[in-house]
Amino acid sequence: MNYKSYGDLSEDIAASLFKVHGKGYDLVVGIPRSGMIPASMIALGLHIDVVGLPEFIANRPLKTRLRRKAESGPGVAWDAKKVLLVDDSVITGKTAQEARDAIPDNCPCLIDTLAIYADPDGKQYVDIHFYTLESPRAFQWNLFTPAMLSRACVDIDGVLCVDPTAYQNDDGAQYIAFLKNAELLFLPAGRIGCLVTNRLEKYRRQTETWLKQQGIEYERLVMLDLPSKAERQRQGVHSTHKGLFYKNSDYTFFIESGASQATSIAKISGKAVYCCEDNRVYTTASNTSAKKEQHGYTKRLLRAAKRRIASGLPRPLKTALKERWKPNKA
Repeated sequence: MNYKSYGDLSEDIAASLFKVHGKGYDLVVGIPRSGMIPASMIALGLHIDVVGLPEFIANRPLKTRLRRKAESGPGVAWDAKKVLLVDDSVITGKTAQEARDAIPDNCPCLIDTLAIYADPDGKQYVDIHFYTLESPRAFQWNLFTPAMLSRACVDIDGVLCVDPTAYQNDDGAQYIAFLKNAELLFLPAGRIGCLVTNRLEKYRRQTETWLKQQGIEYERLVMLDLPSKAERQRQGVHSTHKGLFYKNSDYTFFIESGASQATSIAKISGKAVYCCEDNRVYTTASNTSAKKEQHGYTKRLLRAAKRRIASGLPRPLKTALKERWKPNKA
């Protein structure tokens, strides 16, 4: 799974602006909705104006004055001589072509299309692309869209609503009050494939009522069938419950609240898991890389400690320790 966060998007655009600098562009047009954020970033980097596609089609006056005062520029959208039409990605080229077709034939502007991320087979459908990115892929700004949610498992606490406090999480009256009045964190823009939670099965009615009140739609709700919070803690099946269901399902993505469980779910399932806590996607490969990185860091830390210890010792003892600590190359 190739994942891009908002931070990745910003860094990738900054590193690729040379591809559009000095090319005579005097307006950036974003294709709603996913193209608006990269369009704004590019416009800021080029010091030119940015508008959405509907405003460009209507030839609206340009209200944002991002360019330097000494520089002249278009007063209305079609005054621009050269336009950059931007989307976040391209696979089939359908969206880019529909955007071009929506622009009236009498628009005098020279228009180039740009995608930040292009599928290897999709590069041909745009004039410029910044990076090649193979599928499967996921973007932070599109995680809660219908296309992603329909094939995803989604945690509840820490994703859709806030986590209960220690006081609220008493497996009794306070917890029931929390379930009824939990504060909404994210409102999905479509129907969720499956909600997978460590909430106990005995709280299904309160959970379903809250979901209905928030207008959250889903195909299935999987809960933990144990008698009590104490038994759940005793068995320690938080990640196993989620990971095994995900592994044996047809769902292709999991949205989890915490990093610890996200790591375990990815390891158990062998599939990609997005973590809301740190905006990362965990896979079995990323877990392996993290372990190697940690191992390398530990070795560097030990070497530094040895040098620090040796630096304060008498020379004969220091020499003896260096010989003892020297790696065996045999």
